[in-house]
Amino acid sequence: MFLAYIKISKSVTLLMPRPVEGMILVSDLITIKGLRNGVTLILNDSEPDFQEILNQLKTKLSSTSFLKNTFVNVDIGAREALSAGQLASLKEILSARNIQLKNVILNGHKTGDVSKVKKSPSHKLEAEKGKALMVKRTIRSGQSLYYPGSIVLMGDVHPGGEISARENIIVWGALRGVAHAGIGGNERAFIIALQLAPSQLRIAHYIACSPEQSPVMPQKPEIAYVIDKRIVIEEYNSGKNILTNIT
Repeated sequence: MFLAYIKISKSVTLLMPRPVEGMILVSDLITIKGLRNGVTLILNDSEPDFQEILNQLKTKLSSTSFLKNTFVNVDIGAREALSAGQLASLKEILSARNIQLKNVILNGHKTGDVSKVKKSPSHKLEAEKGKALMVKRTIRSGQSLYYPGSIVLMGDVHPGGEISARENIIVWGALRGVAHAGIGGNERAFIIALQLAPSQLRIAHYIACSPEQSPVMPQKPEIAYVIDKRIVIEEYNSGKNILTNIT
């Protein structure tokens, strides 16, 4: 058996099995696949009842011990993006087994193609236009995230990372890489971040770059949008009617 060390703190180290690459465990609705970059739970997208998938996932995890205290990717196949409630239910089931959700994969391909999609460090997540995608992860240098609707990212975008969408981008973290909203010419798109200090911003065909000398990291959420044919950035105030004017 292969073993992997996961350091939990300075004084505690857990010893746990490492999933063997190529290992596949299959049930009717769920495939657990061990890949080079970790474990992926592939959810059968032919089942319209997502609650039924969650029920089987709970049963499957209760009979599988090797996934405890680890991180997993979840591939939801070609189904539409998860709602906030579905994502919360998924995370709750995983957390009950001390499993942390690393990535949600939404690729529009057959679930058997997940290994091909995830081998690229600059992967793209695609789905139907008009839907909002919620992702919890960090976009690091060399990685990119694309969605043909709006994106809500719960994490940071590091310098060298890129996030792009046909509609709006909301980052619940620090945006220090490249962000491109309104791909395809949507000038009414906007970008919001808790800490907005990007290397480059794009909205539709308008571009704004940060000054050579890095500015002080903002301490309040800011919004970028197009007005008078240029990108403007200002402090985001939920009490103001900014979004109504640009959406």
